Amino acid sequence: MDLYLVASVSPRDAAIEAIAYELARRNGDAPIDRGAALRLRLLELSEDGLARGFEELMRERGYRNEESGDELASRASELAMMRLEAA
Repeated sequence: MDLYLVASVSPRDAAIEAIAYELARRNGDAPIDRGAALRLRLLELSEDGLARGFEELMRERGYRNEESGDELASRASELAMMRLEAA
């Protein structure tokens, strides 16, 4: 997955994409673009913050029994920081 994420997205967007993809996979979805469309939709839903965007995405897609939007946003931030430090 790391080679794909290096393409042309920022570390923040790559982290959001990775978390959104993982969320989809846990819920039986198999995005063929590895989460790029989910990231774009999530960002559209994130007017009130990334955590709210995750909550709206989960509601919209029918994902249940998942981490909270705050937890998902926190994991995305941590992953982005790790990617920045590794660069």
